[in-house]
Parts: sequence; C-alpha cells; structure tokens
Amino acid sequence: MNKVTHGFAPGPNNVIPVIQQKSINFVTVLQAKKKVGGSMAQKRKKRGKKFIPKPMERPKVLDEVPRADMWEKTVSTDDQVQTMTKGEEETKAKATALVDSQRKSVEILTKIRTQIENLPVNQILDAMDGKYIVFDDVLGEDLCNEIAEEGQSMFDNNKMELDLNAGITSGEYGVAIKGGKEQYVDCPRSVEYVVSTSRHLTGMMNKASSGEDGVVSTKSLSYKLDETASMAGWRLFNRKARVSSLTLLTGNDNAGNDTSDLEKKPFGFVVDQNSNEVDMRKVTAIYYTTPTGWDEDCGGGVTFQDADGSEEHVRAKNDRLLLFSSDESAHRLEPWIGKEGIDGISGYIVAHLVRKRQ
Repeated sequence: MNKVTHGFAPGPNNVIPVIQQKSINFVTVLQAKKKVGGSMAQKRKKRGKKFIPKPMERPKVLDEVPRADMWEKTVSTDDQVQTMTKGEEETKAKATALVDSQRKSVEILTKIRTQIENLPVNQILDAMDGKYIVFDDVLGEDLCNEIAEEGQSMFDNNKMELDLNAGITSGEYGVAIKGGKEQYVDCPRSVEYVVSTSRHLTGMMNKASSGEDGVVSTKSLSYKLDETASMAGWRLFNRKARVSSLTLLTGNDNAGNDTSDLEKKPFGFVVDQNSNEVDMRKVTAIYYTTPTGWDEDCGGGVTFQDADGSEEHVRAKNDRLLLFSSDESAHRLEPWIGKEGIDGISGYIVAHLVRKRQ
C-alpha cells in the first residue's frame, strides 16, 4: 500500500509528469478501443445477427380446437345460477314426490292390514270346508276407485291380454300381478292390496288354526299357509270390446244385446282334482270393482253348488271380498254382460293363498 500511495503522491515542485502522461495514454487507449468496437446500437445489432429466431411451427393440437367464430356462447353468471336453481328445484320435486309415494304406500299397506285383521277369522276358517264367505265395504270407496282406475289404465295401455278361455267375444282380459319395480309403477294400489292381503290374511288364519299367540278357533286346518307367497291376477271386463267383436263376427249392429254366445260353464274347482300336478292353492280371494249402476242383470259374480246340488249366487259388487276354498268349493264363474249406459271399470283382483311347502 505504501508503494502505491507513494506512486500517486506529488513529487518535488508538485510535478507529476510521468503519472500524468501515463493517465493520458491510458485514456487514449480506452478511447481507441471504444472507436474500434462501435456504438452500443451497433453492438446490439451485431449480437442480434447471431440469434436469428427460427420460424415457429403450429401445434397440431390447435387443429382440434374450433375457430374463435365457432365457439359456443359464454353462459353468464345469472344464467348459470338460474340453471342450477332450476336443477335443484327439479331434484327437490323428485325427492318430495318419492317421499310422498313411500308415505302413501305405507298408509295403504297399513289400512289394508287393519281392514283384513278386523275380519272374523273363525268364520273364514269355517268357510274353508267347502263353503264361502262374503264381506262388503272392505277397503272403502276411495281406495277401491284407485284400484279400479289402475285396472282401466293397464287395459288402455295394452298391459292386459284377451282371455281366450272365456271366448273371443267375452270382452274379458287379464294380467298376472307379480309385483316388482316395473309393475308397481302401473298399479301400486293393486300390488299393495295383494301383498298386504296375502301376508296378513294367511298370518291370522295360521295363528287361529294352530292356537298361536293365544288365538283360539273352533276350526283347525290340516295345512299351513305360506305368508310370503301367493298367486294373483287382474281380471277386467270391457263391454265395448265385447260389442265390437260381436259386431265384427255377426255383422249385426245390435249385437250388444245378444247373449247367445255366453253359455254357462259347468261347476268345478280352482284346483283340478283330476290332475296329477301338484297345485299349492288353498284359499281363493276375489275383490270386486264395479261402476255405479252395476246390478244382477249385468253379470259377473260366482255361483256355488252345495253337495245336495242346491245353488247360491254371489253377484259382483263394488268393494266386495269373496273368500272360499280353492280345492273344496264347487263353483262357476258367471259371464260378464254389462249394460248400455254404464261406464267404468268392471272386474276383480283374484289372489290365491298357497300352502306352505313342507
């Protein structure tokens, strides 16, 4: 440091010719180099020539993107909110409808159970000895009408088939009631009736017959009914269909009053006693639905025959329940005739209670 300091210190007489000369030369050299290199603009231009940009290639993925003029219109926030609100309202409405449907189903099942359990079980058991028993005003007018409307709806939507065993001019149609999700949509009240009747009627008959839970009966069955299964179906009569088929076959425009094709069938049993096949049906329950004005002359109903040959007729009547033994009660289903001017559903739901497998 001392050497450097001394080199820059003033000499005698305050003269520094050597140092000054060197400084001038040094500045001159720097200026010379600056002139050789050119200006800063020239240098940037020169450096720019070394980095010439390559042409950019269009990414292939852009070919899959629609042009700007083809883009869908942007949905505003207000529109989005309205759409979301509408979706929420629809979801809420569906959920509410489902809850209401389930609540209604529980109410119907409970009502049918209450009505069935109020029936005199001892009298029902006595009727299983080759007899029959009838109950009126079983479910009430409102529920009976709902069941009738379901039958009419299934007929209108081709869910029933013509009963060829009854004859092509009979006007009688039928469909099996099997339950399940798909059929429940078509006839919920009908399915609920079959389910509740099959479960609770068999249950009370089993208890009364065996003395379970303190229930005592003068009649004991030689079998036990299955509380989890049954065989059921809808039977419907349509007078317009009958008249149309008669007119087509006879060419008579007044064929609606012709009953010559309706022959009375012989008496028989639900279970074919001459068949070698095993038939588990033991109790038959028929629930009728008929329109206002339906009377004895309109047909339908069942005629029973006693051992001595005497006959007793039970006519079709709205909200009527008929019970009899499937394999011991001799009977005959009477043909349906109807009457001009009477509109509405005529028919019945038949449920066969089956014997429990051993």
